Amino acid sequence: MPDSLTLLLMTLFGYVGLPTLLARTGFSRALKGAPAALPQVALTFDDGPDPVWTPRILEILDRHGVTATFFMLGSQAEAHPEIVRQVAAAGHEVGVHGYRHQMPALLGLRATLQDVGATVQVLTSILGHRPRYYRPPWGIFNLWTGIAARRHNLIPVVWSLYVSEWSRRTTAQSIYVDAMRHAQPGTVLLLHDCAGPGSRRDAPAIVARVLPRLIAGLRRKGLELVGLSQLLSPGNGGLPHDAAPDQSVGSPRP
Repeated sequence: MPDSLTLLLMTLFGYVGLPTLLARTGFSRALKGAPAALPQVALTFDDGPDPVWTPRILEILDRHGVTATFFMLGSQAEAHPEIVRQVAAAGHEVGVHGYRHQMPALLGLRATLQDVGATVQVLTSILGHRPRYYRPPWGIFNLWTGIAARRHNLIPVVWSLYVSEWSRRTTAQSIYVDAMRHAQPGTVLLLHDCAGPGSRRDAPAIVARVLPRLIAGLRRKGLELVGLSQLLSPGNGGLPHDAAPDQSVGSPRP
């Protein structure tokens, strides 16, 4: 007879571990399907919008002619709707990242649906159109994530490369070296434009500091920086935009 700890671990694995594993496996397959003839990568930013750092990052992206995708929290978007509109007006994509960055393992069906639905409602009211992509906090999926995504016609997507700018030991140099070492055609790079739960408070500042050098380095590697819609387009071997959201995608890195 399993003890209580074993039962708890088995329950957690079934509720979030297995869905997350399946999501990440699906994402790996989708990215590996991108043709080698299209050496493209996507920059993505989580946890904003931030009134200080999001505009600074937008200015850097504009200066270098780069399109990115911003996964926003509903609570942050409500507090700073003008920045949400600024992101969209600059030609960047806006995705759903949940309302308050809650741990999916602690959310049941109703809470998951409310978390995603509230964020979709906030972003739609600000942008005038519905967002397309959904990235759950920490890239963790639970049993109900696919249902929430399907209800709002969202494509779940996480990342394939995380340069650990939340870590206390991370520097602008280590971010650059990590990205140069691991970025390849089809990479979806995770960065942050706002300090989220558990992060170092200056993480967005480090991202803004390294971003111009990072963009230049990726281009020297022959990689074009594009938005998620272009990277994941059917013609690029990625996900069709009318695909059922239960084709969840994720990343091998937490």
